[in-house]
Amino acid sequence: MSELCWALTVPQPAAWAIGHGHQTVYNRPYSTEHRGWIAICAGSTMDGDLRRLTSRLTGRSPESLDALCGERNMIVAVARVADVCDEGSCDCGPWADKRFIHWKLADAVPLADPVPAPHNLGHWRMPPDLADAVEREWRLTERAIAGGTAAQAPSRDFLALRDELLPLPGAAEGYRHVLLLGTTGAGKTTVVRQLLGTDPETERFPSTSTAKTTVADTEIVLTAGGPFRAAVTFASRDEITDHLRDNVWEAARAAFEGRPREVIQNRLLDHVSQRYRFSYLLGRAALPGASNAEDIDDELDDELDDDAEAPAPAAPAAPASRTADPRTTELVQNAVRAVQHTVATELAAVQRDAAGSGHEDRPLEEYIEDELETRVRRSDTCALIVDAFLNAIEDRFGLLAEGDLHRAPDGWPVSWSWECADRAEFLRAVTRFSSNQAALFGRLLTPLVNGIRTAGPFRPHWAEQEARLVLIDGEGLGHTPGSVAEVSTPLRKRLDEVDAVVLVDNAQQPMQAAPVAVMRTAAATGNGEKLFFLFTHFDLVKGDNLGSFSDRERHVLGSAENVLSEIREELGLAERILRRRLDEARYFVGGIEQVLDPERIDPRRPKASRRTMRQLNGLLEALTKEAVRGETGPARPVYKSGQLTAAVAEAARSFHTRWRCILGLAHCPETPKKHWSSVKALTRRLSEGHTDEYKDLRPAASLRTALEYAVYRMIQSPVRWTGPEPDADEQEIIVGDISSAVTKRITTLVDQLITHDPRPVWTRAYMEHGKGSASRRASILSTEIYEEAIPPPLPEEPYQNQFSQTILALFKDAATELDFLLD
Repeated sequence: MSELCWALTVPQPAAWAIGHGHQTVYNRPYSTEHRGWIAICAGSTMDGDLRRLTSRLTGRSPESLDALCGERNMIVAVARVADVCDEGSCDCGPWADKRFIHWKLADAVPLADPVPAPHNLGHWRMPPDLADAVEREWRLTERAIAGGTAAQAPSRDFLALRDELLPLPGAAEGYRHVLLLGTTGAGKTTVVRQLLGTDPETERFPSTSTAKTTVADTEIVLTAGGPFRAAVTFASRDEITDHLRDNVWEAARAAFEGRPREVIQNRLLDHVSQRYRFSYLLGRAALPGASNAEDIDDELDDELDDDAEAPAPAAPAAPASRTADPRTTELVQNAVRAVQHTVATELAAVQRDAAGSGHEDRPLEEYIEDELETRVRRSDTCALIVDAFLNAIEDRFGLLAEGDLHRAPDGWPVSWSWECADRAEFLRAVTRFSSNQAALFGRLLTPLVNGIRTAGPFRPHWAEQEARLVLIDGEGLGHTPGSVAEVSTPLRKRLDEVDAVVLVDNAQQPMQAAPVAVMRTAAATGNGEKLFFLFTHFDLVKGDNLGSFSDRERHVLGSAENVLSEIREELGLAERILRRRLDEARYFVGGIEQVLDPERIDPRRPKASRRTMRQLNGLLEALTKEAVRGETGPARPVYKSGQLTAAVAEAARSFHTRWRCILGLAHCPETPKKHWSSVKALTRRLSEGHTDEYKDLRPAASLRTALEYAVYRMIQSPVRWTGPEPDADEQEIIVGDISSAVTKRITTLVDQLITHDPRPVWTRAYMEHGKGSASRRASILSTEIYEEAIPPPLPEEPYQNQFSQTILALFKDAATELDFLLD
């Protein structure tokens, strides 16, 4: 008999909102003893009051809700009745009406194909045949999600959209895809400018800055001729809504802490991660009583070269001024007043609830801040502010005069594309999607862009040959060791997809944590041969003992020795690969913030300029060459399944040890406990579904890296070979091939186990609040997500479980593909 017996009929748009996880409380006139799964049936009507409420709380326009909620008398979702609240004064969130009893719903799954249902009202028992049909559709939907059909990462969807608008040429057309990586400020995007030949004074494409500038993938196709073309994709409404909610809470926190009004305003406009600076889009807001003229610096240009050597010369007159935007000023100042009022009101309620009760798991002030955040995020004030900002953001798209703007059914912009023969006109238009110039604040769409792809006949003056390249400039790597212990999931996938990786490193401070993490991961996943090293700021490497180019080169490379020794101890063969790449594919440049032209050599440093141009030409030539793969003989490695099981157990043990310390469930001096607010923010990020990390907390990347390193060490030691043992060069190729095949499969599995499958549990962990919530949240993560997916190894017991068997199956699949053996 079906697990589902009962259904609840609700009007639209409540059925849609419940099914898609927006509405977690439904108001009923009576209680129920029912707990567990229930079918959500869309009734025969659209409720006007609910339509207005849903529009306000989800950010969707009423018209878009009409389009989304077409089902009538259909089972559209399955959800779990988690609890019922019948208290007069409760905190069940903005969906709750205190005049009714609140049915709390969780773990909703929208059915891919809704099931027709009879015209029943309220809470009713389904006939057995209907219950079976709903359960079949429910299970089919869940299997589709588990298989990836309905759970693709948003970046993959947008990448496909850009492919549709402007396809990338590949190997068949003689093109190589090149990924540029580097720490923020190393000069990565300045290198892209050099490879394009764009002028840093008049064209400024792509944008650079001393701060974090590149937050969206920038893909540039170098063509021999033809028009300039562009395809831009935008973050979804839901993602922007989530970030705006973050801003409202950060503004509320600033008010709670008694910070100046200017700080509260800035928190409303600019996301704390520096990724979503809505002031670029909406303009700056004036402070009450402040003079705009006094706040403008005569000399400071917001766009500074990311080499941080000198301010760039002033740009030509821009079409917008730097004075505060009056519409944004009114919007923000109204929001500030509303935030301050809400904080005062909710804080009083939280303090009343907290009085006289113990909070042994953390200090009282932390408990108050946690509860205040919950109340602010769920408040009508937050919903109204987000709605107002979304409307203002949508209005800015009306400023676009050129190109084709494509919108979703609800009206939210999805993509923009354009083709133009004039380079200057093209770059002026594209600047709106990529620039950070203060003079253009209020007109830039940069914060909404999640990917920009351009194609055109770009070529620098110094280039000695045509280069058929696709340049991919992604977000800068982190600065601190904690933020770069693991390579992020999107970057890890990019390493497999591209033909070459240019690691841009600062020659003054080379081989810091971020580039070294990339080196380790590239070598351990069979991507080591793709690495090219470009050391910038080489002209600033000076010293009494550094009298020649060779002396400075040895000085910079000397920093690699300690790093390579550590890598040899941890990953064995990886050190050999990386050392060879440093010997064969290293380049040193300086002064690249200026235009480099053989016809206009800088008279102050003619040798340095010519040397930099030779180095860049050498890099360009190497990047355009097809990689030559070495030959291997017929011998193939043979492994024992016990070797793999031991490696997987080692990775699982390392992962659990690290995360128990992060969550404060164990003590490790090398891995300190993370603050409760960071853990809570991580659960929010994972529940939202837009990313799998928060700052340096990357559970999926942490597990994936532990598995990659453990498997890489294991495959270097087969129990035997099927023929004569290959020499070191052949073994290196074979190990790289196996590592690449296995780790690609591991990446997909880890995404499923840590990110996609347990999303309802991430949501439940985030929703925890009240006394003991920090401890409960940590326990949920450790036991219901991590241990459920990856059982911890037990002393003296074989590591035999579904997780280890799945890894074994992936390994066998790779063995079949590459013709090696697993006994």
